[in-house]
Amino acid sequence: MCQSRIKPETELKGIKFNLKTNFTKAPIVLNTDKIKLESILVNFLKNAIKFTRQGEIEFGCKRDDDMFTFYVKDTGTGIPENRLDAIFERFTQASLNNTNPYEGSGLGLSIAKAYATLLQGNIRVESEVNKGSTFWFSFKPELAANL
Repeated sequence: MCQSRIKPETELKGIKFNLKTNFTKAPIVLNTDKIKLESILVNFLKNAIKFTRQGEIEFGCKRDDDMFTFYVKDTGTGIPENRLDAIFERFTQASLNNTNPYEGSGLGLSIAKAYATLLQGNIRVESEVNKGSTFWFSFKPELAANL
């Protein structure tokens, strides 16, 4: 999903893209809503690309027992601490500055949060201005038989 859709965009901006997982065996099949899961992850990745001018973006997934955690880490502009909760509200962006050069309706993260709730998971973020951000989505999907 991510390499074919995201890597060309990162290459165009000259941003390094890293894919990391802790899976060493056969592919894992998750019984979940593919559209909602992809929407959450693509939103994280698109925001990382949008707000990263240089450096790198890392996309990864970790598995601890039946808990899966996907994350996107970037070296972008970062989010002020007093705006971290607000970014998950509808029509809200991290910057209150009207001259913000970044476009968007401010709906992406609120939709991602709603989808995370529907998948019985949670989203969290850590960020530092001028250092970057890391967004996580964790959930316990039902596991299908491994391929």
